[in-house]
Amino acid sequence: MVTIRGDQRPVPRGATFDMAVRVFGLWPAPGDLLDVQGRPLRPGIDAGYVTLDGRHETGNPVLRDGQVLRVVDGTDRTEALTHVVIPVPAGQPGNPQFFLGNAPGDQIVTRGALSGEVVSTVFRASGPVHRPQRVALTFDDGPWPATTPSVMEILRRLGVRATFFDVGYLARARPDLVRQELEAGMVVGNHSWDHPITPPFRELPRKRIASEIRRTSAELEAIGAAPQLFRPPGGSYSPWMLREAARQGVRVVLWSVDPRDWQPGTTARRIVHAVLSHVRPGSIILLHDGGGDRSATVRALPRIIRGIRKMGLAFGVPSLTAN
Repeated sequence: MVTIRGDQRPVPRGATFDMAVRVFGLWPAPGDLLDVQGRPLRPGIDAGYVTLDGRHETGNPVLRDGQVLRVVDGTDRTEALTHVVIPVPAGQPGNPQFFLGNAPGDQIVTRGALSGEVVSTVFRASGPVHRPQRVALTFDDGPWPATTPSVMEILRRLGVRATFFDVGYLARARPDLVRQELEAGMVVGNHSWDHPITPPFRELPRKRIASEIRRTSAELEAIGAAPQLFRPPGGSYSPWMLREAARQGVRVVLWSVDPRDWQPGTTARRIVHAVLSHVRPGSIILLHDGGGDRSATVRALPRIIRGIRKMGLAFGVPSLTAN
């Protein structure tokens, strides 16, 4: 008799460890390497194992009466973080742009070491800082029929100009929504053709990255927009991608306030608190009008706008000048 998952089980004389694993289905659940957003980056990287009498068994011994087998599942773990320092010259916004206004100094970006997805950004000034008394509202992953019209109506009613980073294939499917954004005086930017995130955008083949930018700009231009801004999916970028975006005439814009309004189960109250507790003069705020159920974002938006105005701040858009 051996003990498996707390129960005693009979095994035939001469049965081996491998035989027991197969017969009793002792297969550990694998653990994934997750990106900083909690999505699988490398599935099954930790296979787990089976112990024999508390030891990780790697051989195939014959089992003895009274031994204990236990399944140890693989563990999910999150990718490491890396810190990147981006010099920002005086007199112009950095590229990528994280905030409105300008100042000499360094932008310190914390991001996933493998995915390149942005976790946080901090600016360290080395000279006079010009931070305008305004912030930028930006919306990603649209146009989205279930949400974009509601966001547009709130912005119209409250007199706010915002920036919409539209996905190319969604713009092709709903050009009427893109036109509504333009007619309302909103800025329409490029958010890649089909929002690839696996592998991370910066790790795609260079031809694919160039095509993702080019196809979307061409689609938006055909609708009537003149995109001068580009936001890579997940904020994942590389020096080469920055140069390619500039070559195609678009500035890369990221953000400085991210309330993670895309997270399942979030609430309007959490989104409002996350924005208003972090917003500062010059902040670029990341929100989403597409990519799933964004009803919490819609409910939060009026309170965000009113809260920002109570701080004495107005609304603007990122720089439209590409490096």
